[in-house]
Amino acid sequence: MVDGDDEELADVRERKKRALVEEHGLGTPPSPVYVDGSQNFEQTVAAHDVVLVHYYAGRGAGQRVHPIVESVARETFAAVAKVNVVHHQKLALERGVEGTPTFDVFAGGERVQRVEGAPDKAELIEMVGEYTD
Repeated sequence: MVDGDDEELADVRERKKRALVEEHGLGTPPSPVYVDGSQNFEQTVAAHDVVLVHYYAGRGAGQRVHPIVESVARETFAAVAKVNVVHHQKLALERGVEGTPTFDVFAGGERVQRVEGAPDKAELIEMVGEYTD
């Protein structure tokens, strides 16, 4: 096979996989899951192979990246969890979040990557893409 054929085959497989997920309701939530405490956080991380966690405050940069985070939830095979650090200060402290926005990627229940600040959509998709199929 030529490289172009490999890319075409990968595209076909990806489309089929997405169609199966949509048809059978399998996979990750198509929109962010709002975490309401430590126990819910642990359940969310354990329930999915890959989870992008968005720690945010009620205003500022965290709110500006909200549409980007929603797009990542729709367009990738990662679950997206949102944690309001104002309402869940204990959880933020437990997780070592020092500022917002902060993003963690969990794979297999373990944190594998952290980015502080406001990455763009492509960066977030690339982050989760390293750990999803």
